[in-house]
Amino acid sequence: SGLKVIKMNFYIGNSLDEIKRNDYNIEFSDDLLQYIYNHREQISADSNVLFEVNPYSDTFLEYENVREINNICSLCIETGIIEGYDDYDKGVEMINDLLQLTKSALLNKKGLIIIGD
Repeated sequence: SGLKVIKMNFYIGNSLDEIKRNDYNIEFSDDLLQYIYNHREQISADSNVLFEVNPYSDTFLEYENVREINNICSLCIETGIIEGYDDYDKGVEMINDLLQLTKSALLNKKGLIIIGD
């Protein structure tokens, strides 16, 4: 397929200056983000934090918002909405990766830096 997959990379950190490209990060596709957004009623997420991320630019999420991302990931798995996603295995992997990253950020009381494509 000739379509470029738009991806975001999530890092743990409190500012763009403190992260380096090769620091541990996880990849999340814009396609999956869009899928979750389209099914947000089913997970009744009380937060739009994840959907306000611009996949084309860099975003900083405060520590306070990390729990909301963690919650959205958990709900995606618990409700099973991800079962309808085109690439189910990859989708589950990306959500689990982001879930683990948010847990680590919460433990370290840090925010998330999202580097867009």
